[in-house]
Amino acid sequence: MPSPRLKIHRRGGIPAALFSILFFTSQLATGHPLPEIPVWAFFEKDGSARFEIEVDPRCFVENPEDELYMLHWYLQRCDKEEKNEMFEQAKAFIPTRVDLVFGPDNWKIDPDYHCEFTTRGGKPLRKLDDPVMIRVSFETRIPRSVKTYQLHAHDVGIFSVLFLNHFNDAAVPRIQTLFPGEKSYALSLEQPPEK
Repeated sequence: MPSPRLKIHRRGGIPAALFSILFFTSQLATGHPLPEIPVWAFFEKDGSARFEIEVDPRCFVENPEDELYMLHWYLQRCDKEEKNEMFEQAKAFIPTRVDLVFGPDNWKIDPDYHCEFTTRGGKPLRKLDDPVMIRVSFETRIPRSVKTYQLHAHDVGIFSVLFLNHFNDAAVPRIQTLFPGEKSYALSLEQPPEK
């Protein structure tokens, strides 16, 4: 006869102890999802545009799914040289994973990248346990001859790319997740007439 302290309660045929272990393990497995690469584009009616790309430092390691997030407290211990090295890694990483494509004539940008450390979604780092991201941004002017914008995710690696856009500070409702080798829909850059 089992001891009262070891009494096993059943939930739908699964012992409560086993249920708790499975639940806790599933939480650990989903606690640090695989990094994604969000690409935000902000287009203004005067032709100016700003692009922001978020890079998780876990992207730089061989097995990112096994890595914990870099946390703010750890970043605070890094010296200037280590931080600059992470910025350079992020700038070199982006063109190996995604292309910004402007149609119809495949107009090219030579970006002058600016990097900063943020937490997810570009929010400032405040708490010691905030996950650290590298926000890479640049600004440009879009010629009138450019009619469309899309992303091409390179057919390499395991990271998905998020296609997120804004016109005149209003978010475009349609977003898209691209897996390696996929292309986004072509976003029209022709401004609708003002009402």
